Amino acid sequence: RVLALQALYQLDLRGKEFLEELDAFLSASAKDPDALAYARELARGCITRRDELDGLRQQAELMDAALSGLGHGTGRVVLNDETDPDILAEILYGLDTPSEIPAATFLPMGGKRTLSAMALEHLHQHAPTPVDVLSLPVGAPFGAVHIDVAGCTLCMSCVGTCPTGALIDNPDAPMLRFIEQACVQCGLCRNTCPESVMTLDPRFSFTEESRREMMLKQEEPFECIVCAKPFAAKSAIERTIEKLAGHPMFADDPAGLDRLRMCQDCRVTTQITDDQPMAQGTRRLTRTTDDYLAGKVDDDEP
Repeated sequence: RVLALQALYQLDLRGKEFLEELDAFLSASAKDPDALAYARELARGCITRRDELDGLRQQAELMDAALSGLGHGTGRVVLNDETDPDILAEILYGLDTPSEIPAATFLPMGGKRTLSAMALEHLHQHAPTPVDVLSLPVGAPFGAVHIDVAGCTLCMSCVGTCPTGALIDNPDAPMLRFIEQACVQCGLCRNTCPESVMTLDPRFSFTEESRREMMLKQEEPFECIVCAKPFAAKSAIERTIEKLAGHPMFADDPAGLDRLRMCQDCRVTTQITDDQPMAQGTRRLTRTTDDYLAGKVDDDEP
């Protein structure tokens, strides 16, 4: 078998041809029970440049963490870039024979994320120690988002930057909802949050709640002090007034803070009807000779 493996390396095959030759090699070695176990359990890949394996190595670490967290043990996914067939054969013979996992029967339909979720669900069904929530390493494409409810002002900056629609707002009420299954842990919401109250939690949840909308925060809307129309989140208005209370712009204009408590319509109306701080008094009317002759004004009027 070592000679056959050496010959396989000397062929210098790539892609599909390499996999076909590798399948033939494993089939020929299947008479050995240990070789048959390796054929079932080892991850196979094409020989490629070592500097191109970083992405594959991250995926292997992610899968190994998932298998370990479900009780299937570690070392099932082996990524080896050794080019010496003698050393590789020695490594393969030194591997332990892992326990067998029943093969899945679902059709591999859908995108990469869907297939990954289906594979994890299958591993969870046959897990020696199943868990509802599986912890994953940092950088995993699955997970949840947690917020500090007290510090969140429902500004909805996170909703606008979420590329997958995992964070959802409600145009009729100040609330923030979340769908865990749609979250890819990109971190855009955390980086965009002006209050810095969002944290990422890389994990995979097998519960039904992860497929439904979850309420992260909800509060009563702030009503306009003039017309009582709800127009913003109460915490957002209160936080804005708190930060601007000592600003020089509002030091000589206490009514300016009240305008922040008004909706957009009442704010404009108030600015137009109230006394203007930049006004210089009433302009004097221009008087003509005709005005005096008509008796509209007299000589004693200033």
